[in-house]
Amino acid sequence: MPDPDSSRPEEGRQSDPGTLFPVADYARAAGTTEDDPQQSSRKFVFTRALRTKGFEAAGETTDRLHTFLLNEPEYTLLASHHEGDSSFAVLFDSSATWDIPGTADLLAVHVARNPMWRTFDFDRARLPMVALAQQWLVARGCPPEAIVLRPERATQPADPESTALETRLRTSPGRYTLLDHYTDDGGPFESWAMMRDTHPESADAPVRVFIESADIGAGTYTLREGGFTDEDAAQEWLDERPGPLPPALRTSRPGTASRPAMPPPPGASGPRR
Repeated sequence: MPDPDSSRPEEGRQSDPGTLFPVADYARAAGTTEDDPQQSSRKFVFTRALRTKGFEAAGETTDRLHTFLLNEPEYTLLASHHEGDSSFAVLFDSSATWDIPGTADLLAVHVARNPMWRTFDFDRARLPMVALAQQWLVARGCPPEAIVLRPERATQPADPESTALETRLRTSPGRYTLLDHYTDDGGPFESWAMMRDTHPESADAPVRVFIESADIGAGTYTLREGGFTDEDAAQEWLDERPGPLPPALRTSRPGTASRPAMPPPPGASGPRR
């Protein structure tokens, strides 16, 4: 967890989630109180957001949870869903900006409660894109449509291709293996993920690179996919950027945006990626 008294650079990466998520979308509704269960809040509290009050962490969960909660004040809840004894959430971690360069700032969190023993199991994954965080949760039983941000909390995809790619990623647990990723929150404001695709249509170019780029001025983002024969070829392209991504077979179908809202706040130079 960063030292609040340490000196931080004036330029470069931004840690304020307000540069990503509009306060208005998370503000308390008129006529509600701080304890109103229907109010939406930017503040993340583990026991409340994941319904673990009165439960204790079980087994190896204890160590994972302790590490996770060290940065609890830095988390912003983007989306959550509760089904039976499971809770699912996508979080933004503002502390990632002070971590190793390239660290992803999104967390997927899954809690499974045992009402009989009043215990819970907890797991999480740090991922570079909202659609990949959602995919991780879908693989653990979350309905794909239940963990999508509401339209008023999501920027608009710049084109149908971006929407279709997000939908495919979110709804395809087990299809892809994440090989590497990088988040650049100081410009050019993008995240990329290198993945191995097991779908038969990708046999000739099984290594896929997905690049998500935000245009803060336009209030939109794009997601693109490229196909490579192996990891070395993909990494060489990422290092040198010699031209457009090599074409990849695409599945075009209607979908919904997964990206959290990023309208420009006053004086902001740009989004985190």
